Amino acid sequence: MPFLQANLVEEDGRVSGAEIRNEGNFQVLSQLTQGTRAFLRKDLSRQRRHAPTLACLDSEDLASLPVTIEKCRPDFALFEGVALLDAMREVRRAFPRLPIIVDFHNVESTLHRKLRLSRYPRWSQPIADMLLSRRFRAAEEADREAARLADAVWACSAQDADLVRRAGISMAVDVIPNPIPDWCRTAAPDKTPRTDETVLFVGHLGYAPNRRAIAELVTSIMPELRRRFPDAVLHVGGREPRPKLVRLLGDAGHRLTANPPDLAPLYRGAQATAIPLRDGGGTRIKVLEALAVGCPVVATAKAVEGLALEDGRHFIRAETAPEFVAALSRLFQDPKLGLALSTEGRDFVHRTHGDAARADAVRKALATIAVPGRA
Repeated sequence: MPFLQANLVEEDGRVSGAEIRNEGNFQVLSQLTQGTRAFLRKDLSRQRRHAPTLACLDSEDLASLPVTIEKCRPDFALFEGVALLDAMREVRRAFPRLPIIVDFHNVESTLHRKLRLSRYPRWSQPIADMLLSRRFRAAEEADREAARLADAVWACSAQDADLVRRAGISMAVDVIPNPIPDWCRTAAPDKTPRTDETVLFVGHLGYAPNRRAIAELVTSIMPELRRRFPDAVLHVGGREPRPKLVRLLGDAGHRLTANPPDLAPLYRGAQATAIPLRDGGGTRIKVLEALAVGCPVVATAKAVEGLALEDGRHFIRAETAPEFVAALSRLFQDPKLGLALSTEGRDFVHRTHGDAARADAVRKALATIAVPGRA
């Protein structure tokens, strides 16, 4: 049952959460059968006129995709994201009987609407919602068209599968959990209590929800934590930090590791990771990373949504700045609590997002696909 996986090329060439999922999907499928990868670039000279969630794809890459499929003759094609809708259209026209799977990394229309409205003050969001309604409807229709072109839809969590259905997509959705990043597999688990008074935040620093989370840490959470623990420091690691963020962290006496080549030392040096995330979609790779390497997690419900984590067992939930301060203080005062959380969290994430769990989910999903000519 050979397959083809279509991927959108990341603009800066660095590994993103999407690429981690793409690679994880390819690896687990390759354990079951032979696969071919096709990479489609964005055409940055053109602007998307319709749905804002779609990529303007390079015309040469689009034209070569049917040629690649003709050569490798896959039993199905997996498209990694609704952004590749133009490529899905091209393949469906050329190969009307080829089974297509579309992997909803996020429910893009829902995520786009939330992120776009979050730019505005709360009082003006209903007005912005009305003014941007055409844009939002175009994104919703793109999600629905991708599902109509596909024979199967994948999502990263049961919660996202429900969002897909609420977007007006009635077909069944298969849940394929996000993978644990490869580097976490080689990181030795820390079996001793952590005592460094360092709070870690890891993420793409050009992403607005991450910037807002860091601002909350710097302005609302860390000052009170430092009143209790004068040596406490925030360590932020991620790519593409903006000058304003660099100044914010520097002026407050916190640490920044820009574009870290290796995340393992950052997690080893932290007593906890704090994630006051309010926006976003999918399931958070940063949470899977922290759990997989045994770094205790303090996070909002939004930050861990879709992961089925248990508060007080796998992580500590905090929604307000005082709750974050209280949770981090508990971890600073009781290293054994952090050790218990890290042990439970690590075991849970390897059990639910490890290779065996993902392979089982993929096998079940593929069993529902009708391949032409297969008995």
